Amino acid sequence: MTGDMHVDGHLTALGWTLFALYLVAAALSFRAAAVCRAQSQDREAALGRVWIWLAVILTALGFNKPFDLQTRLIELGRQIARQADLSPSLPGLHLLFFLAFILLLLALVAVILFRFRFPIGRYVVQLPWAAAGCASVCVYIVIRAANIDHVDQMLGMDWGKFPFLWLLEAGGLLLIMAQTLNNPRDAE
Repeated sequence: MTGDMHVDGHLTALGWTLFALYLVAAALSFRAAAVCRAQSQDREAALGRVWIWLAVILTALGFNKPFDLQTRLIELGRQIARQADLSPSLPGLHLLFFLAFILLLLALVAVILFRFRFPIGRYVVQLPWAAAGCASVCVYIVIRAANIDHVDQMLGMDWGKFPFLWLLEAGGLLLIMAQTLNNPRDAE
């Protein structure tokens, strides 16, 4: 498949390209944070924190590319299930793992929104390209998680056969980069 990022446990050219895009997007997000924080206004400092969080998340996602930690975790779970003789239950366990993953993501978002009183609507308006880019990357992550666990096939879809799924991820990163270059402190 043209969208494979790992072959025999090694990152392909596409995988390395996406790794680089994550790091560039993270670096530009750190730069955007610095631009915002250089302003003395509280509003700009708050926007700077958004860019810092985004940069940290992009860095973590980028470094996950070469290590493919989610696949290793799933393989470990499969080995444990086989050793515990839960093989007949694997499809149900896959679905359960996928649902737990989605709930974990939602919980993380809720903690960020409520703990830091994050006015998401304001930042979506201020940073529409970055918001669209984040949404695109999140959709890619959810689809990829469904594909790894074969949940997509249980639901009658096979996203693994879609050769250009990586465009969701790359396009999202390019939108975030475009936002950082389009006046990252623009609040209008």
